[in-house]
Amino acid sequence: MSTQPVRMLKKLAVESLLKDKALALEALEDLPGELFPPVFMEAFTRGHAEVLKAMVLSWPFPYLPLGALMTMRKAETLNTQVDADQIHKRMLQAVLDGLDVLLSQKVPSRRLKLQVLDMQVEHQKFWRVWAGNELEVCSEKAMNKRKTEEPGSRVAVKQPLKVTLDLWLSQGCLCPQEAYLFKWAQDREDLVQLECKNLCITTMCFPTAREFLTMLSLDSVKEVHVGHCWTLFTLAEFAPFLGQMQNLQKLIISDVYVPAILSSEKREEVFTQITSQFVKLHCLQEIYMHSVNWLEDHLDRVLRCLPSPLKTLSLSHCQLSHSDWIKLPQAVQTRQLKHLDLSYVRLADFSPEPLQVLFMNVAATLTILHLENCGITDAQVCAFLPSLSCCSQLTTFCFIRNFISINTMKKLLCHTARLSNLNQELYSVPQELYAPRDSFLQQIINQVPEELSRIMKSLNHPRTVWFCIVHCKLCCPGKFQNMHPTPCCGCIPI
Repeated sequence: MSTQPVRMLKKLAVESLLKDKALALEALEDLPGELFPPVFMEAFTRGHAEVLKAMVLSWPFPYLPLGALMTMRKAETLNTQVDADQIHKRMLQAVLDGLDVLLSQKVPSRRLKLQVLDMQVEHQKFWRVWAGNELEVCSEKAMNKRKTEEPGSRVAVKQPLKVTLDLWLSQGCLCPQEAYLFKWAQDREDLVQLECKNLCITTMCFPTAREFLTMLSLDSVKEVHVGHCWTLFTLAEFAPFLGQMQNLQKLIISDVYVPAILSSEKREEVFTQITSQFVKLHCLQEIYMHSVNWLEDHLDRVLRCLPSPLKTLSLSHCQLSHSDWIKLPQAVQTRQLKHLDLSYVRLADFSPEPLQVLFMNVAATLTILHLENCGITDAQVCAFLPSLSCCSQLTTFCFIRNFISINTMKKLLCHTARLSNLNQELYSVPQELYAPRDSFLQQIINQVPEELSRIMKSLNHPRTVWFCIVHCKLCCPGKFQNMHPTPCCGCIPI
């Protein structure tokens, strides 16, 4: 029998089973493990709360990715009259009621496998696999383990149930499902461990954020994004929590400013409170600073506080001092960079030598380089070209909004042409090609590609290069931490 009829028979069997609630509840005790996910999905979709509660008691897998299922079902009901939020809240309540029964058991059931309630939006593949597309290897292993496990092999010690989620605190309030989940976990803090992989806090009411932070197992956080009109004082309040995120890999700090009335002595005191927590971040690999005006004259101290080399350093829209610039390539933490973003950092008045040294230091590792709108001059380009040519692993180079001459552009393209791994280059059209100045925009759009094509042909450049003719907001990636720019509607391939 082919696969398609088998899937159809399975689907019909599941639908038939759920038409009789009493029969469904009775059948769960002997339901094969491979049927649990499709039955659970159908019960969730049809709003069978009692069936879901009962299924939790016998769930045969280590984790239950409920968040992914809720996301999938919500997307499917966007264009219908169904109130998905209310249905999802009822289904969440049913699952948590089932977990309450499990948590109340003094001796764990031999059949119980559930260890993690996953509320993240990822892991949708779990449900798609069990919907009939294919069988996942890990699930097969889980089934085999269930069949071969000895009755007395389970550990007698009862471990806390882990609840994992991604948390975004923008205005200090949560969606109804998240609020209900947090209240449920708070009332069972000795039995439930809240874990958060991705944490975003942009609310200006930090006392509210503190309440949630105290509930989380902070060593579970892998990525954190904080800021959005925060002051240096707010960041200092957050710093002790940051120091507890010992497995943090990615740190994003955006739009944090120093109050004008702050004295230099107080500023140093608060700055030390913050950086003293950085030394605890042994797993940190990526750091993004966006519109952070307290970084000036302090970049070297921030880098020296980091215990491990970085893979990503982004300092977009930040003001650097001459001292910061000179010390940047000297920091050990910048010697293994794969991604470097200095977009919108004014470099016109700085010596090109630190950039030369930095490129040489990371020549064997650098893959993505963003130098957008840095005000880089012709002389600076000519100075760092030899060291840029050594970056043999470079795949992406964004140089938009640096308006250099045609001759310098030709030299730059000659050097990048030798980088065999480079597959995406973005530049602004040299201003000389826009003459005469009174030309209409359409004339410019028509004539510039012809000029650029002649230049590229004369250079015998081996790849397509993107040139930005008309600058717009889309020229800069919408998310400043996005290291993979996409050419906008004002860019043309040559």
